[in-house]
Amino acid sequence: MSVTNKSLAALLIGISVAAFASQASAQPDVNAPAPLTGHGPQLSEHRKAALMKCTDGIKFASDHYVACMTAAGETP
Repeated sequence: MSVTNKSLAALLIGISVAAFASQASAQPDVNAPAPLTGHGPQLSEHRKAALMKCTDGIKFASDHYVACMTAAGETP
């Protein structure tokens, strides 16, 4: 009788854990990033000029880009 009760208890615990795990994985990611649509804000002529100056024909280097954009008065 005790073996049957232990087996039944183990089975019920296993089913509960499986149900909880499947429900937890079904929850949506509330911090999902916004989709990339390419419909961002319009670029001003000043920012376009700064981007061209800081990126055109130059091997990308993050520190150089940030310093160049900052010197041009734009946010990197």
